[in-house]
Amino acid sequence: MDPVIEYGFGTGDGELSTWRSPADLDLSGDGLLDAVSLDFDGDGFTDDAMWDSDGDGVADRSALDLDDDGRPESVFTDGGRGLWERPVEPAPPLERPRESALDTDGDGSDDTVLIDSDGDGYADDSRPMD
Repeated sequence: MDPVIEYGFGTGDGELSTWRSPADLDLSGDGLLDAVSLDFDGDGFTDDAMWDSDGDGVADRSALDLDDDGRPESVFTDGGRGLWERPVEPAPPLERPRESALDTDGDGSDDTVLIDSDGDGYADDSRPMD
């Protein structure tokens, strides 16, 4: 079962709405799901992600993908009102490995490349190494 992450949004007036959702992204690049993807405009692309960077089950960062390329450009923390307005500087590494070499026949040499084309932390394709 994927970890569940709690996150909240507010309007700045003290009212905060809280949600809990299964993690579906790996923003740290360690192969473990640690963020919840959000598609605010309904276009099928992740716009933002609520990231539990410290693994305690509560989102402590919001990662924004401003150009719909699948990679967040900006990361923010919450100032306490659910507004996610404090930039994290320097931004943590968000690049995820997209390919991993694998030795499938056990001869000590890599012979297959696993490909994670959607960046979710799971291989969804493979090819023989060149």
